[in-house]
Amino acid sequence: MFLLTSTLIFISAVVFQCHAEQKLECPYKPNHKDLQRVWCKMDTTDTKCCTGLSFMSGNTELENGRLSVTDNGNAFIVSVKSLSQGDGVYWCGLKNGSYIIKLAEKELHNSMDFVWAVLRYLLFVLLLLAVISTHAYCSWRKPKE
Repeated sequence: MFLLTSTLIFISAVVFQCHAEQKLECPYKPNHKDLQRVWCKMDTTDTKCCTGLSFMSGNTELENGRLSVTDNGNAFIVSVKSLSQGDGVYWCGLKNGSYIIKLAEKELHNSMDFVWAVLRYLLFVLLLLAVISTHAYCSWRKPKE
């Protein structure tokens, strides 16, 4: 029973990892459609600064496929498969000269880290139940003298 449960949890974690894509929609004004797009992680010490990259509107894949970008004419949407800079608050925006026009922000997490954070407690409880039930079964089966 424990082996079956562990296998099912592992499979669901792998499936979740494969499909856990986070998105951030970044709506912009029509007169800003030709500006460079910006994707960056907010600096934890100075919340007005961020570290990231800028790209043109035609780009659809960034950071070796970790990010994909779609544009519907009113907004560009960044789909995140994996965060190269780790968990944190991410911005999307437009680069206007030396300034960034922030369009949206969202706290994002690497999905496998989140899955493991939940699964470790679930696995601990299941392991504890397996030990208790094994002990109870062995005590019950022990011949009475």
